Amino acid sequence: MHDETYKKLFAFPRMVEDLLRGFVAGLRVDDIDFSTLQKLSAEYVSDELLRRHGDAVWRVRLRGHWLYLVVLLEFQSRDEPRMALRILTYTGLLYEELVRNGAVASGQPLPPVLPVVLYNGAQPWRAAREMGELIAAVGPELARYQPAQRYHVVDERHLAENALPSDNLVTSLVDLERSGSAPDLARVVEALQAKLRDPHDLELRRVFLDWVRQLAARLAPTGGELPAVRTLEELKMTLVERVAEWPKQWLQEGIEQGLAHERALLRRQAALRFGAEAAAGVSQAVERIADPEGLAAAGEWIVRADSGDELVARLTQLAEERATR
Repeated sequence: MHDETYKKLFAFPRMVEDLLRGFVAGLRVDDIDFSTLQKLSAEYVSDELLRRHGDAVWRVRLRGHWLYLVVLLEFQSRDEPRMALRILTYTGLLYEELVRNGAVASGQPLPPVLPVVLYNGAQPWRAAREMGELIAAVGPELARYQPAQRYHVVDERHLAENALPSDNLVTSLVDLERSGSAPDLARVVEALQAKLRDPHDLELRRVFLDWVRQLAARLAPTGGELPAVRTLEELKMTLVERVAEWPKQWLQEGIEQGLAHERALLRRQAALRFGAEAAAGVSQAVERIADPEGLAAAGEWIVRADSGDELVARLTQLAEERATR
């Protein structure tokens, strides 16, 4: 779900712009002409390279020159220890492609590359962020010959709250990653409504809408699926309306799971004492008993009964009595 959703989201220039504006420290965004943002296709980067990494490559004009932005998506529980090496390899392949297809003319300098890793793991990102940290220490005579490159990490689950810019779609993305309840989702959806009012953001709204629905479905109890909705407003109202119902459904699910466990235990006890035939009769009887007290009484009869026939008869009678209450 994450892979496909993020690929769709970062196919929109506005998402890339908000990423650069709000989440890359030290970048002078006033020097960037965001109107020139261009997602690279096979015209500039080979299909093989794009398929190999499955990430997004963009370019934008920075002080009159192209800046290439490589967005790598990391959806793992932990960081990637050798990410710096992966970045270096990616950058080398990208440069080779740009030279091969003529995007960089002979004699021209290679364009700068900004690698950004989006990470949503539960553990903080601790991997080396500089290629030199992965190379064994050498003396000064060899140090200058070693490769050096740094990348930037957006560690979504561990960003400080005061570091999240308010009017920014990537902030909404981070908030969705951190959402653990229907009220959390409803608050994010409300914020998205305000941020995505422009008619040009229609397709981007649809991607966010689809993702929030998937997240909500994972939070909903069994049988608590959300109805089809067409707008963020409808989704927010649906989430608000369902919030009060879900705790009751979770409680009922817990009770039913407990009863199922108790019935299974009674069947095993009956089989151990009176055999498989008696256990089958006990199974039919206890399936009709829908309260903890009734199942406790059934357990007592397993101990007190002198035969399997007596046990099945007693539990059948008990089930009928509990059903009439």
